[in-house]
Amino acid sequence: MIASQVEVVIHVNSALDEGTSGPLLTCLREIPGVIQVSFDPKQEHLVVVQYQPNITSSKELLQGVLKSGHQAQLIGL
Repeated sequence: MIASQVEVVIHVNSALDEGTSGPLLTCLREIPGVIQVSFDPKQEHLVVVQYQPNITSSKELLQGVLKSGHQAQLIGL
């Protein structure tokens, strides 16, 4: 049985680039239940995270971003 997946978009207040996004993406990837983390440098404020809602939540993902030193908001649930 395949577990359900959800996608959320996180808006990071500070602009990210290839260099500054690395630690943030790594932090998110280490959260249990995260399947994929995507960042497009052309959309420098957005991070897309696919995750399993039975393991983690959008609030936990946002907390991971905040703990990494970024200000951010959830914009897609």
